[in-house]
Amino acid sequence: MKELFNPRVIDFETKIIAKQITDHHRDDKSPIVFICLLNGGFMFFSDLVKNCNFDFECDFMRVKSYIGKKKQGDIEITKDLEVSIKGKTVYIIDDIFDSGNTMKAVVEYLRLKHPSNINLVTLAKRKKNKWIPKQPEEVDTFRYGFELDDEWVIGYGMDNDNGHCRNYKTIYEI
Repeated sequence: MKELFNPRVIDFETKIIAKQITDHHRDDKSPIVFICLLNGGFMFFSDLVKNCNFDFECDFMRVKSYIGKKKQGDIEITKDLEVSIKGKTVYIIDDIFDSGNTMKAVVEYLRLKHPSNINLVTLAKRKKNKWIPKQPEEVDTFRYGFELDDEWVIGYGMDNDNGHCRNYKTIYEI
């Protein structure tokens, strides 16, 4: 395993993103919902929301994307939102923006619930994506901490083929 990002660097990037979001909503009284995409996004989500200094709601979604018999980009929502997002500012938070297929499907699904706007936040983003969100037509903002090539990464919420290694505080290339 090769260390890519240690806890100090991850914490620094997370705090930068949290400050950007906080500054954006400094005098904004509109309702805001932060949505964590499970399972991968939980560690980044937890650290990010602890560093945002304004009021908001938190909720969680679990989404499976398909590559087998169904076409990639089709999703199955195994845990849906419990709060209404109608008329609210929404932040979708995940560990990594990989191909973009799952995030695109989630954005399309959430649009049906009529939020006032949708924003994407990920700790990492691949340099090459199949879907790049158009701003502001599809999303209002897209914030991320690190860019990755095609390396397989584990740690800080990201798992290996067996569903392990999410608990590592460091992000590694394997």
